[in-house]
Amino acid sequence: MHKLTDYLLAIRTPNSPSAPAGVKTVELVPADGDDVISSTIGGLRAGGLTAADFRSRAIFLVPDGPGGLVTYAALCGFSGRRVDAYADGAVLEFSRLDRDGAACPDAGRPSEFLMWAQVGGPVAEGIPTVHLGSGGQELVSPQAATVIRYAARLRMVPPESVRDALAMFVLVAALRRRADDRFPFLSTGTEPVPLTKNALDQGIDLEKLRQEAARHRQELRIASRGAEVVARVPVSPHNRRIAEANGVDIRTVLRRLGSTTDEEGMWHCPRPRSHSNGDERPSMKVYGDNRTRCQRCDAEKIGPVRLAVDVLRVTPDEAASFILDSDRVVDLRAA
Repeated sequence: MHKLTDYLLAIRTPNSPSAPAGVKTVELVPADGDDVISSTIGGLRAGGLTAADFRSRAIFLVPDGPGGLVTYAALCGFSGRRVDAYADGAVLEFSRLDRDGAACPDAGRPSEFLMWAQVGGPVAEGIPTVHLGSGGQELVSPQAATVIRYAARLRMVPPESVRDALAMFVLVAALRRRADDRFPFLSTGTEPVPLTKNALDQGIDLEKLRQEAARHRQELRIASRGAEVVARVPVSPHNRRIAEANGVDIRTVLRRLGSTTDEEGMWHCPRPRSHSNGDERPSMKVYGDNRTRCQRCDAEKIGPVRLAVDVLRVTPDEAASFILDSDRVVDLRAA
């Protein structure tokens, strides 16, 4: 279990808990306006976060109230993965829940098209309402899983506890997953009764927010590709050494970091403590460009030096020396 001081980047909003001393902090302040989605995306843009920020360990310091779920949904959409959170005095390590969400059994596809449903809260007039058990996914009944998974639009009424609300959101998004997570509407407690067909009055559309945040990340990538080309400068001996280290076969580096591979060519992540099950089921894939990616730990593919930096918590220079000048094998699972 990670401690708050294990993280290199803390993301907060107004009224969030304070970050520990020495941890880089980015504050997201929602932009002015009545539209929650536009305001949240405006705050994300103004905060200056980039995809590179999520290459290091990042955590969201969650304020009290439902607004924390809104910002958390935007961060998940922007990063393309689950972001760890700090709520109610505890660090919550969230995985993508790809396999777990898909593995949760349901009662089968409904015989009729289900436009609206609700999870949590009091029974809603005119639409199916289901509830989750307090113990997590194992207490999701097949009937509840069917409603959550197949409803075209799902409204979520979160519990009062911020910690429980985050856990509920992560599980619901995973249950609804198709090509990617599908986020629910977040109830504001002011929805009309009985239900109307107008989606705009059924809460905050967190799926639309996820898509807008992902689009912002894509815009940043496109902008970086179009950056002005400057004159080439000679490569320093320092950078040549790092480039040489990045040329070493990523499989060799993985083995020296204590990783092993299975029959299907997937590798165990050399950061087992970042996985709730120690990565018993291999989650790392090696690509043809000599880079690798862990589904849990990495927002994108990384090379040998970046992998060693993250696993060993060293500088790029030290990582290059580990790769080039040493035959030492690290057993992080025994550490």
